[in-house]
Amino acid sequence: MAGRQSDSASDSFEVHFRKLMNEIHSASSPNAIMVGLKNKILKVYDVEMATIFLVDAKKQQLVSWVLLPGESLRKIRMSIRRDSIVGFVADTRKTLNISNVYDDDELKRVHPTLGFDRNWDKKGGCRTKQVLSTPIVHQNNLLGVIQLINKNSGADFDTVDESRIHELSETLGIALFNHYKTGKKIPLRYEELVRREIISGQEMERAMVIATQQEKDVETVLMENFLVDKAELGEALAVVYQTRFMDLKKGLHSFEKLFPTGDIEIFKRNLILPLEKKQDTLFLAAKDPVNQSDIPALKKSYGVLHSKIYLAFGDDIREVLAKYDTSENVEDENMLAGGEGGDKEVPEAIEIEVNSSPAIQLVNKLIEDAYYAGASDIHIEPYGDAQDSEVRYRIDGQCNEILRIPKDNVISVVSRIKVLADLDISVKRKPQDGKIKFTTTRADNIELRVATIPTSGGNEDVVIRVLADSKPLPLKDITPPRIFDRMTEVIIRPHGLFLVVGPTGSGKTTTLHSALHYINTPEKKIWTAEDPVEITQYRLRQVQVKPNIGYTFATAMRAFLRADPDIIMIGEMRDKETAGMAIEASLTGHMVFSTLHTNSAAETIVRLIDMGLDPFNFSDALVGILAQRLVRTLCEECKEAYTPSQKEFDHYVESYGILFYDHIQTHYSDSLTLFRSNGCEKCNNSGYKGRAGLFELLIANQKVKDMIIDKATSEEIKQEAINNGMTVLLQEGIQLIFDGKTDLKQVMTTCN
Repeated sequence: MAGRQSDSASDSFEVHFRKLMNEIHSASSPNAIMVGLKNKILKVYDVEMATIFLVDAKKQQLVSWVLLPGESLRKIRMSIRRDSIVGFVADTRKTLNISNVYDDDELKRVHPTLGFDRNWDKKGGCRTKQVLSTPIVHQNNLLGVIQLINKNSGADFDTVDESRIHELSETLGIALFNHYKTGKKIPLRYEELVRREIISGQEMERAMVIATQQEKDVETVLMENFLVDKAELGEALAVVYQTRFMDLKKGLHSFEKLFPTGDIEIFKRNLILPLEKKQDTLFLAAKDPVNQSDIPALKKSYGVLHSKIYLAFGDDIREVLAKYDTSENVEDENMLAGGEGGDKEVPEAIEIEVNSSPAIQLVNKLIEDAYYAGASDIHIEPYGDAQDSEVRYRIDGQCNEILRIPKDNVISVVSRIKVLADLDISVKRKPQDGKIKFTTTRADNIELRVATIPTSGGNEDVVIRVLADSKPLPLKDITPPRIFDRMTEVIIRPHGLFLVVGPTGSGKTTTLHSALHYINTPEKKIWTAEDPVEITQYRLRQVQVKPNIGYTFATAMRAFLRADPDIIMIGEMRDKETAGMAIEASLTGHMVFSTLHTNSAAETIVRLIDMGLDPFNFSDALVGILAQRLVRTLCEECKEAYTPSQKEFDHYVESYGILFYDHIQTHYSDSLTLFRSNGCEKCNNSGYKGRAGLFELLIANQKVKDMIIDKATSEEIKQEAINNGMTVLLQEGIQLIFDGKTDLKQVMTTCN
């Protein structure tokens, strides 16, 4: 009998503990965790008192709120020292289980300076006996201390209690770290209220804490406690969701005409109501117009193709549901919607607010994992109801499947990304572009470029470019010595046109910024126009062009020429106007850098002439063209040494050409060692990790300039450049093979 009671108690704890975890992760702020959830912790852990202390790192103190008899809520501070229980726990990061805090001998056995301030009991009118206290730590960051006082049963805390408080501590650590990581105290949903000065930021935080304590919607607290006008509140919140506010209390809709058709459980689960059906569109009202994964099912049940969702307040929706719901579980469902929860598990519909939720956790994980895996892009590819969505990372130029998102949840994930990128979540039938600034759990700041693209079946793909490193790389580190020496002779010239060319994703911007970094000195005034600004440098004056408002590369060029430049960098020559202005600027005493999407250095010249540029001016302006590719490199941890056959060696000699022995300076022998891919955990068993550049540098000598005027073919220009010392991409790739950096397969894949 006792065993069954123990199992029952354990099961009951697990049920209530899971609810508490959900409450912690959905809390609106650290204050809401510290204050609003205290009563729930008391119930779950069956103790008289519980206190959460948060670390104030600047003052090396622990901060909490206590409610003393006859007083209002008051903030207290404790030093992180070993003379108090919470201070000792914070300083040592160890759990303390004290049977009797009034037993000085027990305290001294822990540490000679450890004591208990009995004034707290005098002020609170209570008697502390047992204390169980543990640090809140996440990824080696001390975030606070959780302390439980006096079990209601009167018994001492045991090892089971210690295990349970550790679970609580881990959950608190994750939730608090997520709040601090975002740097936001106020969820995105309510930022508009502060921006419009409807309520102050401090009042907004208080409202969220009160809502958590009283288990009410924040909107209800704002209207009842802070006297915010309902219409004004609704209008401001609706702006966040790019929709309209519907006041359901005004009785403008006949819900009874639509309720029999839809599934009442979907309405209750998602806090959503059908308002009207017009032709092939269903109009709805929801507390959260974005978090609606059941919309496809609703559209199907109502026989419509489209839906439009407006914003309404949660309590208003519950009131309507209570009126038309004939089931016996309305009260439990209302509690579930209001925040207390029930034993009924909420389907994995994903919240879009800044508060912690499955969508937020998944999006954060996707971004962070991609960054630390060295991915350049994240592809999220939905397939509608047909199958789960696929997520792929592009790592070292190749896409790899990482995971799948359940088809019912992908809409929430996509919407979460759109909210972070400040995109219109209601627009799904045309492409959008945006940016996200993201801080990882290791405190690395990265920037993301987001593109959403409508795809067949009403789906919406998302591609996220990870702009991982915002600092330029030293030019000497990314170019081989032969290229570096010849290139630096050209880019230090006082005027001229230097181009970096290649396909998308070949590293042109990185090389261009490395070149600018090499010549970036206090004597030089450098202006750049980019789309977007991916890499930043001190002393560069960088401009983000915005073609949608008419601020194009050409417009930026005109502005730069009036701003006393020495060097100008134009992100891309997209049209004849921009190219013509770049040439004009280089001829009037400026050094101009830019990029172009062409396959080789010689082809670039023909392409620009075909664009309609004046060959005479172009030949005068051009000083050099660097074509480049990125080739995957062998994993240093697992690459395998081998001796190539004579046939393989001869193939390299033939492919490289007559200068093989002059440049590679290697002859065949039985001791010749090359390397090939193998595969290990470090490279995800691919055999490759990282990429290196392949370059061909065309220097515009007088012979090349004459050929430009004569409109020679690209092959003729290429041959002259080779005679002048240019090595082509394939030759540079073979050099990397003999340097032990890559293999023939990767070189041929990249150069063909």
